[in-house]
Amino acid sequence: MIRMTESARAVLAGLSIFLIGTVAGVGLDRAVLIPAQVHASSAGAQHRVPRDHDNVLADLSGRLGLTSEQATRVREIFSQHQAEMDRAWAPIHRDLKAAIDDATTDIETVLDDDQVRRLHAWLAEHDGSIPGHGVGQAH
Repeated sequence: MIRMTESARAVLAGLSIFLIGTVAGVGLDRAVLIPAQVHASSAGAQHRVPRDHDNVLADLSGRLGLTSEQATRVREIFSQHQAEMDRAWAPIHRDLKAAIDDATTDIETVLDDDQVRRLHAWLAEHDGSIPGHGVGQAH
């Protein structure tokens, strides 16, 4: 059995939270927020899942054979529900960002200034900018 000091446990806990947040954030980003790559059934070619209403509607129209009246109504339905969908996503984005920021801040407490700069560079490379944590900025 491996015995760990309290500080080693704290570091391990912080890293675990950070990794879970990173995996959850990247997973959410890749699975939901960024269009997934899908294979075309016959040719094996890849295409992007449409993101905006016009592209989604064009795809649905082709797949479902929508009439122009149906397409017009579906466009109206998209518009009617957009604000609702945006409201539903807002707290998810906010909470995930807060969890990742908290984990990053906790990890920074066990790093020296050079390691903090390298951590920020690594995070920026893998996940874009770090809100509230400038690249190379000690916390």
